[in-house]
Amino acid sequence: MTLHAGRFDVNTVDMNTPRRRPTYHHGDLPEALLAASELLIAERGVEAFSLREAARRVGVDPAACYRHFRDRDGVIFALARRGFTRLATRMERIVAKEANAEAALRAFARAYVRFAVQRPSDFRVMFGPKALPPRSARVRGEYERGPFDILVKTVSIWRGRGPDEKPTGVDERTAMGLWAIAHGVANLTADGAWGLDRRASERVLDDLLDQLLRDPAEWHGAR
Repeated sequence: MTLHAGRFDVNTVDMNTPRRRPTYHHGDLPEALLAASELLIAERGVEAFSLREAARRVGVDPAACYRHFRDRDGVIFALARRGFTRLATRMERIVAKEANAEAALRAFARAYVRFAVQRPSDFRVMFGPKALPPRSARVRGEYERGPFDILVKTVSIWRGRGPDEKPTGVDERTAMGLWAIAHGVANLTADGAWGLDRRASERVLDDLLDQLLRDPAEWHGAR
């Protein structure tokens, strides 16, 4: 829709004419509802989100929403799926750009914190009360591997395994530890609980990662 700037003259408007709500062609309404829902969650949080309010902001009858989403949880799931797709996009770029696996793991943790700060509404729906596990195929978005799968594979390579070798249980536990560190710092930073700026939070993150990412040779005997 293109809007042309111009002067509005109230005298040209028939005040008795009923105001018409915007109409949407097939395929436009779901996107409009998701955009409105993102804004509402950013303003009020996940728990206060209302599909009826999203419909009101878009300018449609709430009943129209149920042609595309089962209920409010369906909207939240769709937003979470988008969030995991965005996170996976960042992770794929990090893995491709960094010179080695340890650098990629550290870059992932820093990017995870920045993601939470820059996209708090995504972060809330991805890990809110009704969130699905990060490894669930339902939240992989447009990627064959979800963010956690990408992380596990990177940990496996850091521990000295080949790209075609299957990750071990130790790889998964190490990845869980790294995810937990990044998630904890991300939560506290995004909520402002620590009152730390980006540089200070990254120093805390690096100190924690130093404890986890010891010499990978120490892990070679673990299975």
